[in-house]
Amino acid sequence: MHPISKLTLKYSFLFSLLLLAGLAQAQRYPGSFTARNAYYLEISGSSDTYSFNFDRVLYQRYSFKAALRAGIGTNLFFQEGEPGVYPIVPVEALGMVGGTQNHVEFGLGYTRRFTDHPDLMQNMYFTRVGFRYQDPRGGLVVRLAVTPFISPENKSDTPGLAVVPRFGLSVGRSF
Repeated sequence: MHPISKLTLKYSFLFSLLLLAGLAQAQRYPGSFTARNAYYLEISGSSDTYSFNFDRVLYQRYSFKAALRAGIGTNLFFQEGEPGVYPIVPVEALGMVGGTQNHVEFGLGYTRRFTDHPDLMQNMYFTRVGFRYQDPRGGLVVRLAVTPFISPENKSDTPGLAVVPRFGLSVGRSF
C-alpha cells in the first residue's frame, strides 16, 4: 500500500471515531426538554403581588438544566395601603435538577420596582429554592418556591439589609 494512502486511512479512521463519539454524546437524555420555552403567572414570589413571566432553557445536560427568566407585573388590583400603581420587572437565572417531569429549582434574581415613593424599596435581590413540574414535551408548568428578598435599601427603622421572606406559586404552559 502506498504510504500516503496508509496515512489517509489512519486519519480517516481517527476522524470517524471522533465523529462517532460526538454523535453518541449528542443523544438525548430521557429528561431533556424539547419544550424549552414557558410562560406563566406567578403569584407573590419575586414580585409584590403577581407577574407574567417567560423563561427559556438555554442549556441542558443529563438531569441539569439552566434557564433565564424575565417578567412584568404590577401592584394593580392590590392597592390597599399602597401609594400608587407601579410596574415591577423581575429577571432571574434558574437552574433545575431532576428527571423527566419533577425538578428541584434554584435561582438568583433581581426585581426592580418602578416607583419614586420614599417608603418603598426599588431594588431587590432574591433567591429561589423550590419545586417545578414541567413535562419535557410541553404542557402544564407548576412552580412552588421559597423566594426571600434581600434589599440594600432598608426603608425601616432597623439598620442593615432588609430581608423579606416570600413564597411563590406559578402556573403556566411550556412549548
